[in-house]
Amino acid sequence: MSFWLAVIPVCLAIVIVYFSLFKILKFLYQKHFLWFAASVILLSPFGFVLSQAQNFLELMWMLVLTPFYGVFVLLITFPIWIVRFYCSAFVILMIAQFLLQMGKPVYEPKSRNNFEVFWAQHQIGHVHFAAREKKRVNRIVRKGLSFVRGLWKYWSFVLAFVFLAALAATFVSGTSLRKPTILEAQQFVASDKTDSHPYVKGSYTCANFAADFRSNAIRAGYECGCVFVYFPDNSSHELNCFNTADEGLVFVEPQLDKFVNVTVGKSYQIGDIRALAVDNDTVLRYYIDWQMSPVKP
Repeated sequence: MSFWLAVIPVCLAIVIVYFSLFKILKFLYQKHFLWFAASVILLSPFGFVLSQAQNFLELMWMLVLTPFYGVFVLLITFPIWIVRFYCSAFVILMIAQFLLQMGKPVYEPKSRNNFEVFWAQHQIGHVHFAAREKKRVNRIVRKGLSFVRGLWKYWSFVLAFVFLAALAATFVSGTSLRKPTILEAQQFVASDKTDSHPYVKGSYTCANFAADFRSNAIRAGYECGCVFVYFPDNSSHELNCFNTADEGLVFVEPQLDKFVNVTVGKSYQIGDIRALAVDNDTVLRYYIDWQMSPVKP
């Protein structure tokens, strides 16, 4: 009974939130399909958040937090990948808008009805005058198109170029890094001082160790990833890895500055990292992100 007393208010909140969201999307669709499509693109990464739910209660909690909060979390957690997704999607959207816009006339009179009335009045007895007047107006309009109007006509193409440049920048930013050899990785791990920082629950945890270790590796010119390890009780742990040039993928526990094994289906318990405080430290799955935690100034 207590379970349903907790679930019913959550369900009501979900209905209210998503009914309101539906109304907003409907309003944007009525205004212009471009606004509707852009809103759907902005919220679509929330689908990835929902796919990570491990059970019904976790799914309900994610839904209550709304897509906006879910997208915000992804932007903080995986900034490079989300930027790449948005840039790619908006490039496609802007190109589609540009192609659709190509079929529209350059200029449409604001007072079209008045112009048609004016044209009809001059058809009787003033056909030649009206024809010359129409040509003169069209000629003035063509000559009067300025650079700003031309730019406005191709605004979707300009935005597509901007998004494409931003997408290219996310790939160029990491080109100076390289894969270390296993010997270079061992030397770096031995010299790194991240493990000397004390573990402080709530303020300096495994995520901070992994972020600082990766920042130090990037300063040294090496590609370094952040590894998210998930356990059966829905808890997780964060460490690092190198994709070495000669021996492939190796994992590093930054709290100990030691190389470790991460194998799905096997225990992760090693030395002092029992501070994970999990009942079952069997590795359920893991995920590697090579773009997280930019170098701190």
